[in-house]
Amino acid sequence: MSFRLILAAAAMAGLAAGAAAETFDAAATGQGSSTSETMPLAEGLVVVDVASEYSDFQTGDPDSPMASASGPCFGAMLIDAGRVSGGGYCNYTDGDGDSWVVEWTAEAIDQDGRTQGGWRIVGGTGKWDGAAGGGRFDSGEDAAGTYTNNVTGAVTLP
Repeated sequence: MSFRLILAAAAMAGLAAGAAAETFDAAATGQGSSTSETMPLAEGLVVVDVASEYSDFQTGDPDSPMASASGPCFGAMLIDAGRVSGGGYCNYTDGDGDSWVVEWTAEAIDQDGRTQGGWRIVGGTGKWDGAAGGGRFDSGEDAAGTYTNNVTGAVTLP
């Protein structure tokens, strides 16, 4: 086999492997409950311990891998003279029993008390093994008093 033929075969194999990846819109609204413990430390300095439990994510696509996700999120935030920092992790499991970990980072709290920030996939099992992606989130109680997490972004599954 000639060197050019070997190179061409290797390039084609690489393209075929890359074609198997699937990128999907991660827009969804997580439904669940949340608890937090606010610990004022000094004037303008507050630590917040947060924990959420999601029962499902409503997506525009019922076949989305995120549509059947559920699981806990936990972490801590620091509010220092109005600046918000901190973050944590979520451990979601889908309807097939595959799991993935998301890291979230808090960046702001709006006038309605909803936390906003970014998220990214750290790793997972099954279809989520090797997944990559992330986006933005906006979590808190909606106008009806229901805890929601509005997520945007994109995820690529291998």
